[in-house]
Formats: sequence, C-alpha cells, structure tokens
Amino acid sequence: MTEKEKSLLAGCIAGDKAAWDAFVLQYSALVYHTIRMTLALHHAKANHETIEDLYQEFFLSILRDDFKKLHQFRGSAGFVLGRVHPKGNQLF
Repeated sequence: MTEKEKSLLAGCIAGDKAAWDAFVLQYSALVYHTIRMTLALHHAKANHETIEDLYQEFFLSILRDDFKKLHQFRGSAGFVLGRVHPKGNQLF
C-alpha cells in the first residue's frame, strides 16, 4: 500500500469528508466493475438496479461500526474488492 493510500485510509477513519469523497472516487469504478464481473461469473441476474444496490451496500458496509472494515485493513490485496456474494448479502 502506498503512502498516499495509507493517508487516505487514515483520513477516512478520522472522519475527514474530503478523504472519504476521495476514497469513493478512487475506488468507484473498480468496485462497480468487480460487482458486474462477479455477478456474471456466477450467472446471477446483473440488472442495473441490482448492481447499484450492491455498489451502495459496499460503501455503506465500510462506514458501519465506525469504519470497522478500514480499522481491520492491513494492506492485503483483496481489501477493496472484498467478496461480493452473487445474492448480494455478503460484501466482505
């Protein structure tokens, strides 16, 4: 993980709105693409509404419990991609 990424995560954990906005902006395309590809891989129905719901839930899951997921993050490669369950009920 780069120093810039570490700083971004620290800002998010500290409640810095600008850091959160930058985090979402930086990872939005990757998250959206990963959701689409994961659904396709599992032959799940991938309509726009389902993808949007999972996309929103992904970012909301990071906010839960005072950024618990970010506090637990230790630099592993799979963090941002997490695990998107094809039925949409498990994001990490």
